[in-house]
Amino acid sequence: MYFTLLATGEAKVGIATSKASVPQSKAYDVLESLRDKGFVELIRAEKPKMYRALDLEQATGLVTRNKQRQIRELEHKERKLSQILEVIEPLHRKYEGLRLFSPSYQRTRFQEKGGDGYGED
Repeated sequence: MYFTLLATGEAKVGIATSKASVPQSKAYDVLESLRDKGFVELIRAEKPKMYRALDLEQATGLVTRNKQRQIRELEHKERKLSQILEVIEPLHRKYEGLRLFSPSYQRTRFQEKGGDGYGED
C-alpha cells in the first residue's frame, strides 16, 4: 500500500485498497501499521480516511535510522553479555569437572529404585 500511496500522492482508503489489491478488511490495519512505522500520515481522520505516503527519501532515511538504532542496541547487548561471560568463564573452568547434581534422567532412575533422586540410596 505504501507504493500505491507514493504513486497516487494521497488517497482515500477505498481507492488505495483497490489499487493495491489489499482486501478492504485488512486496509485499516495495514495503513495504521504503516502510520505507526512513520511511512504514511493520516491527513483526514473522519471517514473516509485519507492517507499520504512520505516520500521515498524520507522513508529510506527512517528505515536506515531504525536499523542503525537496532544495531546500536544489539552492540550494547553484546558488550553486556561479554562482561557477563568474563565473570562466568573462570567459574565454569574451575567447576567444570565437578558434578554438583545428577542429571534429571538419573534422578528419575534412582527414584524408581527408592532413592532420593540424587544418587544417594
